[in-house]
Amino acid sequence: MPGPSLREQAYQIIYERIISNQLAKGTVTSEVQLSQQLDMSRTPIRAALQQLETEGFVRIVPKHGVLILDSSAQRVGDLLELIAAMLLFTVTSVQLRDEAALSELSGDLLAELATLEGGDSTVLCRFEYHFLTRTIALSHNEEMLRTLERSASRLFWSNNRKRWMAPYQLEMYSCIQSLLHSLTAPAAVNEAISRYLRMLKLTWQ
Repeated sequence: MPGPSLREQAYQIIYERIISNQLAKGTVTSEVQLSQQLDMSRTPIRAALQQLETEGFVRIVPKHGVLILDSSAQRVGDLLELIAAMLLFTVTSVQLRDEAALSELSGDLLAELATLEGGDSTVLCRFEYHFLTRTIALSHNEEMLRTLERSASRLFWSNNRKRWMAPYQLEMYSCIQSLLHSLTAPAAVNEAISRYLRMLKLTWQ
């Protein structure tokens, strides 16, 4: 099986540098600089940057360079709403065809959450992303899982921990707990996800 193309390699390296903040938000780089750093020609670098621009990570400014995008309030709101919509779609569809799977997932995640109460905000952020991934995985839709991964990367998910810190931590814990309980309660899930989305928007840095 052939390995990844140069474009794919360039994309992955630049993408990882952006989400790890090696290429910091608001800074400017260039095709030439990246070509030198990655020891590649400018052609795969340009193709990788075009894909990253389409996905919202960078903006290519002719004659000025490549701007690493910050997360504007509008962009953040759109991405959070997209995640909430995928969550709602998954839960409502799985409730109709495999309630037992949701019940099992709900029990597992509630037990895991109970061990984290009052814990470190970074750990709670990781749990939250784990919860979203496991739930959306029940849709058996690989495109939605990829969209979740990309959206979380664009949001710098683990770097945004305000919602798991005082004075919001207790309210967020209660919000997630209610949401997990609602996985098996069709009448409650819409409101639970709406409340979760409101908390995300309120506390996002």
